[in-house]
Amino acid sequence: MTEYDYIVVGAGSAGCVVAGRLSEDGYSVLLLEAGGDDDDDLIRTPLLFAGLFQGDKDWNYNSEPEPGLYGRRVYLPRGKVLGGSSSLNAMFYMRGTHEDFDQWANDHGATGWSYEEVLPYFKRSETNADIKDEYHGADGPLHVTTQRWFSGHADAYIEAALSLGIEPNPDFNGVKQAGVGLLQVTARGGQRCSSADAFLRPALERPNFRVVTRATARRVVVEGGRAVGVEYEHNGEIVTARAAREVVLSAGAYNTPQLLMLSGLGPAEQLREVGIDVVLELPQVGQNLQDHPFTLTHYSTDQPNTLALAGAHGALEEWAQSKSGVLTSNAGEAAVMWRSDSTLPSPDFQIIFVPGWFWDHGFRSPSTPGMSIGLSYNGPSSRGSVRLRSSDPHAAPRIVSNLLGQQSEVDAVLRALDFVSELTRQEPLAGILTERVNPGPAVGKDLIEHWVRAETQHMYHASGTCRIGSPDTGVVDPELRVHGIDGLRIADASVMPLITSGNTNAPSIMIGEKAADLLKGVRSARQQHHSQNPVAVPTGAA
Repeated sequence: MTEYDYIVVGAGSAGCVVAGRLSEDGYSVLLLEAGGDDDDDLIRTPLLFAGLFQGDKDWNYNSEPEPGLYGRRVYLPRGKVLGGSSSLNAMFYMRGTHEDFDQWANDHGATGWSYEEVLPYFKRSETNADIKDEYHGADGPLHVTTQRWFSGHADAYIEAALSLGIEPNPDFNGVKQAGVGLLQVTARGGQRCSSADAFLRPALERPNFRVVTRATARRVVVEGGRAVGVEYEHNGEIVTARAAREVVLSAGAYNTPQLLMLSGLGPAEQLREVGIDVVLELPQVGQNLQDHPFTLTHYSTDQPNTLALAGAHGALEEWAQSKSGVLTSNAGEAAVMWRSDSTLPSPDFQIIFVPGWFWDHGFRSPSTPGMSIGLSYNGPSSRGSVRLRSSDPHAAPRIVSNLLGQQSEVDAVLRALDFVSELTRQEPLAGILTERVNPGPAVGKDLIEHWVRAETQHMYHASGTCRIGSPDTGVVDPELRVHGIDGLRIADASVMPLITSGNTNAPSIMIGEKAADLLKGVRSARQQHHSQNPVAVPTGAA
C-alpha cells in the first residue's frame, strides 16, 4: 500500500497509542519509526536502561551551550526504537497534579484538557496491579505496579521524611500528589512495559496496520494547504506515502518541530537561514521547550542490599530465569513530592531516593556502595528552543533547554538542597548514609550555587515545543490540529502548554489516547453530557 487512512510518524510513548487505537477501529494505518525493533534485553530488564544510552537505540543528542549551566553542552538521550523513550526511560508512572491540567484548560486555552476531562484517558490506558479505586484503570494495556525488588532502605527514607512532618502518600496519582511514598512503575512480570509492549504488539497482527522501522521522515507533503502524506527514507530509497484522512506527528519534543520545519512550517526567518522554502509561517514551532532540571546528591554507605548487587554473580541469571531480583528495580524506590514555597498550590519538587549510585546519566559508578537522592525541579519558568541545524533530515537539531535560566529557579533548588540536608540528618536515614560525597565537604555555602550550575542535568522530560495555544502563542489548537494546515495533527509531549509536575511518559500516553478519540471524532463523556443536558444561560448573560 502507498495510501493509508492515517500516517503516524514516531512509534514512541504517544505514537504507539495513536496508531494502535486507530487500527482497532479498522482504519488503515502506517506507522513510521526512525529506529529499529525493540527486541533487546537491555530494554526488557528494568535496571539496565542506562546501558542503552549513546547506543544505536538512542538519538544521542547534545544541547548547544547552556547559558544557565556555565555553557555546558548537556547530553540529551531520546529513544530511537519501537516504544521511543518509553523503551529507554526509568519507567516511573507519574501523571502530574490535578492543578497541572486545570491550568492547561483555564490559563492556556486548552479547552477539553482539564483534570476531570483527561482522567478517563489515564484510566483507559492503565491496568494497575495494586491500586483499585476511582483514579485508576483495571483493564488497560499499560501495566502499572509497585516494584518487585526493594532494597529495604526506602523505609528509612520515608521514616525520615515523616519525622519532618511530610505526610504519607500511598498514591501520587490519586487524590493529591504531595507527600512521601513508594513510586510505581510501568512494568509487568518483572519486565518493562513500554508503549510498544502495551499498544503496538496487539496491533501488529491486524491486516490494516503496517509498521516501517528505520524509516527517517524527511518532510510532510503539503498540497493546497493540506497535509496529504509523508516523504521518508527507507533502505536508501525515498518513498512517499499518502494519507487519505490525516497525518499525525508523534516524533517527540525535539523531532516533531524539526520535521515541521523541514516541511517548511515554522519561523520563516529561521527556515530561510537554512535554505528551506516557507510553506506557512508558524512562529511558535520549536519555541517554549521545557524540561525539569535534575540535581543529584550522592552518599557513601556501609549497608548491604544496594543496587551494587546488580553486578553480583547470579543477578542476571535470576532475572532471566524468574524475572526477579535486583534487576527488576528501576533504581528509584521512593519520593518526596515537596513544595519549596509553602504558598504554592502543589509540589514543585520530586525528590527521589535511589539505593545506589545514579551519577552522570549512569556513566559514573564508584566501586564502593552508595546511595543517591535526586531533586527534580517540577516548576521551571525558563524556556528553551529547538532550531534546525541544516536542511538535512539526518542532521541533529540545535537544542537549547535553557535549564536554570532564571535566578529564581536556582534559588528554589538551593531551598530543596537545604531540605535534603535536613532530611539526611534524620534517623533512621542518617544511620545508613556514612558521608555525602557529592557535593563534597569543600563545597560550602559560598560555592553551592556554582556546584548546582556545574552539576545539574535534566529529567529527560522535553516538552512544549508545539504547544496548544492560539496561532500567536502555540502551534496546535485544543484538538491538536496544526494551525493553518488541514489534515495535520500532533500527538506527543510537544503539545503540552505547560510541563507536567512529574515524569512525562504517563501524560504523553494520555495525550495519545485523547488524540485517537479526536481523530475518530469521539467526544468526551463530559461533552456528550453537556450536549444532551445543555446548561441554561441566565437572561442577559454574555
